[in-house]
Amino acid sequence: MAIRQLSERNNFLYLFLALTALLFSSAVADDFPGGWGEDLFSLISVLMLIVGIKSLHPDMALRRIVYLIAGVLGGLHLLWRFYPNHWTGLLILLIFLLVFVGAFKLSMHKILFEGRVDANKIIGSLSLYILLGLIWTVLYLILLSFDPHAFNGIEISDWRTTFSRIAYYSFVTLTTLGYGDISPKTHIGEFFAYMEAVAGVFYMAIFVSSLINLSGSLFKSGREEER
Repeated sequence: MAIRQLSERNNFLYLFLALTALLFSSAVADDFPGGWGEDLFSLISVLMLIVGIKSLHPDMALRRIVYLIAGVLGGLHLLWRFYPNHWTGLLILLIFLLVFVGAFKLSMHKILFEGRVDANKIIGSLSLYILLGLIWTVLYLILLSFDPHAFNGIEISDWRTTFSRIAYYSFVTLTTLGYGDISPKTHIGEFFAYMEAVAGVFYMAIFVSSLINLSGSLFKSGREEER
């Protein structure tokens, strides 16, 4: 299916695929550091931003801003490729954080307040959960950029080759699995970890139940209209 066929009936599928591609490319970058794996991750991150904004259908002004951000992100990736330094990496991470938070806000509004609950919105709720894990992934990476010893079990080098490992820890924490192979070493790291666990439980308890209640209310109103 070509991206020009994207519509309100399948937009969250595109968002889900873009986020999944980002996570997979980060794993490739981790397994093949210092070469094409990192370049693939950089390319996918920019494409993810473009596909994500197309899937969420924002107004034209916001769309232009996001395209500008995508261009800046691509330029920063090129700069990092040839002249890596701490502040360039930090700026890329801050852009990631802005994008993920913005996508989460737009997606949540469309899922809860626009249209009927269908399979597309179910996929959207899964995309929201992935965005939540990615937001904390970036927060952990920003913390590690200032304190490389904030976590046990993590060796910091290029943030792109660390992204997949931190994402793994983020989703393990978000789901409260807690394998223990990575653990916070500082009090600030502990703070971020337990706040993510709270957010994960809150999401399942509040957001999912709200979606189910919305689906039930729409079904009930539909039955009443038929009568």
